[in-house]
Amino acid sequence: MWMTVAFAAILAAILVAMLISRQRARSPLPLGASSAGQFVQGTLTVTGVSDRQDQGDAKGERFCTISGTINGPQTNPSEVYGTLVLGDNDPWPQIGADLPVVYKPGKATSSWRFGELPPIDPTIPPGPVPPG
Repeated sequence: MWMTVAFAAILAAILVAMLISRQRARSPLPLGASSAGQFVQGTLTVTGVSDRQDQGDAKGERFCTISGTINGPQTNPSEVYGTLVLGDNDPWPQIGADLPVVYKPGKATSSWRFGELPPIDPTIPPGPVPPG
């Protein structure tokens, strides 16, 4: 009896984790000021793109699979692929286009995502504040 309950609980936890992971992949959380410090700005040069869909889904979103090369500081050129979520009126990416991406230094292939780093807030001092 307890084995059945434990097994069902483990399956439910795995299902919830998969659903959360899938939702984050579709609409990743924006980088906050604290996590943005771990990323650097780079560029993805598009080398391959999926065919344009005639219609979006129920939310008006279209999913575009892109392959390309990430270039930027603290990484060698890295070949990657991923999915870009576009609205009905967003332009479809073209081969040769440069798209902004962010990634963790030295881990471009495993940590990259589309987007730009937020602007630096000049009111926040860089580094730790000296005791005083």
